[in-house]
Amino acid sequence: MQNFKILLFFLLFTSVQLFAQNGGNGVFQFLNLPNSSRTAALGMGYQVAPMQDISVSFINPSLLSTKQKNTALLNYSNYVSDINLGALQYNFAVQDIPLSATLLYINYGSFNETNISGEQTGNTFSGGDYLLNIGIGHNWNKQIYYGLNFKTIYGAYDIYRSFALAADASITYQDTVNNFSGGIILKNMGYQLKPFNNQRENLPFEIALAISQKLKYAPFRYHITYNNLQQFDLTFQDLENPENQIDLVTGEPIAVQYSKAQKLMRHFVFGLELMLSDAFQLQSSYNVRRNQELSISNTGGAPGLSFGFALQLKRLSFSYAHSRLNVAGGNNFFTLQLKPSIFNTKK
Repeated sequence: MQNFKILLFFLLFTSVQLFAQNGGNGVFQFLNLPNSSRTAALGMGYQVAPMQDISVSFINPSLLSTKQKNTALLNYSNYVSDINLGALQYNFAVQDIPLSATLLYINYGSFNETNISGEQTGNTFSGGDYLLNIGIGHNWNKQIYYGLNFKTIYGAYDIYRSFALAADASITYQDTVNNFSGGIILKNMGYQLKPFNNQRENLPFEIALAISQKLKYAPFRYHITYNNLQQFDLTFQDLENPENQIDLVTGEPIAVQYSKAQKLMRHFVFGLELMLSDAFQLQSSYNVRRNQELSISNTGGAPGLSFGFALQLKRLSFSYAHSRLNVAGGNNFFTLQLKPSIFNTKK
């Protein structure tokens, strides 16, 4: 376990060299998609509070616990059109060390093949990305928890292939007296070993801070995430937007100017959880950046809003989430978690 501590702090230290990477650009962007209904319902905010849902340990490995051992999770989403997203996770323990294994995949469907002139050849091809993740966690001194994820990433688009290795590192502080948790997560520190073509691309590296607290006299828990700490300006200039103002001298679109407050707010994800009982919870969230990037002028759709619920039964749990994109619709997520007792046939 001493070697594990050394590796954790080595990753935290060397990650400083990656700060220049753009959290919104690069290859394998599917790594930023939700792995479960709970993650989707809370707007892809990073979770630092200990939960029965084992999917939280995938995005924050420091939440791995031996209490989660021998628990399996299945997640599915018909993401957009014929794009399918799924995850299979299993948490276990070896010599009282909590571990997890996760397979995450996304299939982009079938495409018509065309030649250089845009004419269809009559052939079709498919594309997909795949992730195998192994997580390990440990408790330092009853209040400090730390964990690592080791990722093997593979992409296949027709005849093109890519392979990468990456790691996540996280540290979480838990104050059980005040029901408060806070943590830092460093995500997708890695390298594309085999590019799709001759040019290597950055992985979607990210540093995030998160806090969470259950209110003392009310059945609510709030979640606040500040993501992409490594890059302050996350704004995007869409120069093809017909609503852009045009420079009368050059005839070119005028770039939109954003204030520091607007740039700051794009980092935040706000989540709220209503715990009606130990068996039933409701979640909702607001992702500011998603709202700003997916909004269509003069339309509704409530982009950036997500909501869901979780139902805990004796031997399994079921959760659902809906994440709004814009007026065109949203994503639905379905998650089934099988608890250890489901395999126990004794009455």
